Amino acid sequence: MPSTTLLKNLRNLRLSGLLDSLEVRVEQAKIDNLSYSEFLETLVEDEINRRTDNKKKRMFKKAKLPFEKGLDEFDFLFQPSIKKREILELSTCSFVKDRENLIFIGQPGTGKTHLSVALGLKALSKGYSVLFTTVWQMINTLTQSRADLSYQQKLKIYLKPDLLILDELGYRSMAESTVEDFFEIISARYEKGSVIITSNRSFDQWGKVFLDKTLTTAILDRLVHHCHTIVIKGDSYRVKNRSNQKSN
Repeated sequence: MPSTTLLKNLRNLRLSGLLDSLEVRVEQAKIDNLSYSEFLETLVEDEINRRTDNKKKRMFKKAKLPFEKGLDEFDFLFQPSIKKREILELSTCSFVKDRENLIFIGQPGTGKTHLSVALGLKALSKGYSVLFTTVWQMINTLTQSRADLSYQQKLKIYLKPDLLILDELGYRSMAESTVEDFFEIISARYEKGSVIITSNRSFDQWGKVFLDKTLTTAILDRLVHHCHTIVIKGDSYRVKNRSNQKSN
């Protein structure tokens, strides 16, 4: 058994991975007749693996994804307008590496959010930081932050991630101040971080969301400059599922 002093020192140094595996590794070293350097190397690997796993868990928690569904669960046959090869290419996350944007446009229930979450999961698996939010959650957070003078602090939340996923743009029109907040995010992330946006409106209808013609043009200019746009033309999965349930 390792000494009490050693265990205490490992806790003080916060070497939890090494601490948890120490007893097992000591026995393994005896059985396999490991050298000191081999024994130490194994312990260090345990610590690195623990820290890597903990980092992934923290990043996943911070991403705030609404559910966990990958591309393997997406029904490409139901939405033939979506080119599977194009989505698989996006899943390499080269667009995140290159700080490009991605916009899904389609009617409710066509799989826009599912695809954005699946790509978010891919980005997380490759070590990129991700944040998912609906547009209105973000706007409400920023609006409330003005009241307690924490606006700049809250703004950083949406500027820091490598990939920001903004869901449900277009369901409501924005007031002048909220359009300015949205523009602030898009402008600050321009060529510095990737954005995925899902919207039920085509680009020519975004003026009905932002209302201000000048800001609409400025937002689109920054978003579309380095952008992949996928228009989904198909039926709603939710309508399909309800129909199947009724027929059963």
